[in-house]
Amino acid sequence: MWDSLTLSQTEFAVDMTCQSCVTAVSTALKDLPGIDRYDIDLAGKRVTITGRTPPSQLFAALKSTERQVIARGSSAASSSFATQAAVSILESPLPLPTSIASTSNLTLATPASEPSSRPLPGMNEEEFSQKVFGICRFVQIAPKTILMDLTVRLPPPANVGLKASHSWDVYISKTGNLVDPPESTGPAFRPLGKIVPDGQGYGDLFTEIEGEVWEWIGRGCVVEAGGSSHDNSRGRIFAGVVARSAGAWGNDKTVCACSGRTMWEEGRDMEKKVGGLLDRAKVAA
Repeated sequence: MWDSLTLSQTEFAVDMTCQSCVTAVSTALKDLPGIDRYDIDLAGKRVTITGRTPPSQLFAALKSTERQVIARGSSAASSSFATQAAVSILESPLPLPTSIASTSNLTLATPASEPSSRPLPGMNEEEFSQKVFGICRFVQIAPKTILMDLTVRLPPPANVGLKASHSWDVYISKTGNLVDPPESTGPAFRPLGKIVPDGQGYGDLFTEIEGEVWEWIGRGCVVEAGGSSHDNSRGRIFAGVVARSAGAWGNDKTVCACSGRTMWEEGRDMEKKVGGLLDRAKVAA
């Protein structure tokens, strides 16, 4: 887990556009305990922080500025540690009826009394082929320590027979076989924590987890309603295969070679998929 005695350097990409953004970021960080120094690069949209504060706390502080934040990496300040990274796109792995695939299913639609006001990392909603309910990123920030960034937007609890405060289990499964979860994915290989979504189904988890990214590649990342069984898991389990992605420190690009879009455009497209998809379902209903 996170070693609070080790001086570490953490880098974030922050979508800053003007001096007011710099001021907002500086204000969010200046009183945070454990920070030795921080450098804000407006032109490069980059914030580098040196200190002993856990990356999860730094991330929360930066997110409080309401700017888009992407974790780029974290390691001991004097270390040449090679960062590994992985990502999992959380989808509904079960066979879904046509009514759900067409975005008009009431189970997945947000009730009219609870309009969506926030986006969720996903992909461009026009590009979907399955329902995507979230994304989880993993960055190896030290030996046996992984920085985990999970954001989900789940179906409204009442629409899948759950209470408003029902918790969901998050874990790495034994296998990455998504044919018929949770039976096909197997038992939990590494529990990651629990989330309790808000009234609109939003939930997130950003924390340090004990583990090695290389051990998780090819396994499943699963978000499952606590207490669900295989017989009533429709709408209550979402999963994706953990796939290796570019190392956070080793990828300084800001434009994607395959799409020509900046990482901010890619990020906003990711945010549209689930939020926009369920908003359309609400209108169609």
